[in-house]
Formats: sequence, C-alpha cells, structure tokens
Amino acid sequence: MLWFAIACQMGLCTDRRPPPTTEPYVIMSDGGGQLISAEADRADLLAWGGRVEIRGFCRSACVIFTTLPNACLGPGASVGFHGSNVNRGPVGNQQMARYLRGEAQRRYLAEWQYIPQTDIHKMMAVDYAKLDPQVRICDH
Repeated sequence: MLWFAIACQMGLCTDRRPPPTTEPYVIMSDGGGQLISAEADRADLLAWGGRVEIRGFCRSACVIFTTLPNACLGPGASVGFHGSNVNRGPVGNQQMARYLRGEAQRRYLAEWQYIPQTDIHKMMAVDYAKLDPQVRICDH
C-alpha cells in the first residue's frame, strides 16, 4: 500500500476516480485507465466498505473492482479484458491477474492478456460471474 501513496505523490495516479460520498458508490461505464490508479482507488473503496455498484461497462483496469467484497455488477453490465501495455515492474499483466479469481484468472493468463490494447474481449456480467462465482450481481 505504501507504494500506492508514493506513486500518487509522484503524480502517477492521474486518472483517479472521485472518492465515495454516498452509498452506493456507482462506477458507471468505466473504460479503465492506469492500473496503478485503479489499484489505489480499489484500496480506498475496500477501506471505505460501503456498497459499490458497477453498471454499464467495465473495461481494462476497471475489472479489478469486480472482485471487491463490497461490489456487485449490474445485471446488464459488461466487462472487458485486454493485455497491459506495461509488462515490467509492479504493473502489467501479472499485476492485473492477481485481482482475478477462478476461471476468469485462468482465461486472462491463458488468453486475454495477449489481446492488444486496441481490441478487447467483452462479456456480460452474468457470464463473467459464471467464471468467478464469488462475483455478485446486483439485485436491481
């Protein structure tokens, strides 16, 4: 966690999401962005502990929010994967994979990490939840 704070102080967390002010905190149609920023946001949302709803689409780095214990995916939401353009150091495909579980993690490592940034593998939230049964679908 310390490296998040240091990286953000160095200006590397330039696409941070706004902090939660109400419950539920809604992530709406998020295209991802910098993984290091998403990790810092994820840590904040985990510490906050309120309900996080992911609605619309969730692509790239946004996918790490789907495995928060306080998160759910809207029943009509979709998620999308591609490989990182940063594959060295603390950020990259292995860093992304550590937030995934089960069959979703296996498929990311076997297939989706090789998809170029200019493309994306998309699926509906209900199909993603079949790959990771711990992912929750929102009740409304």
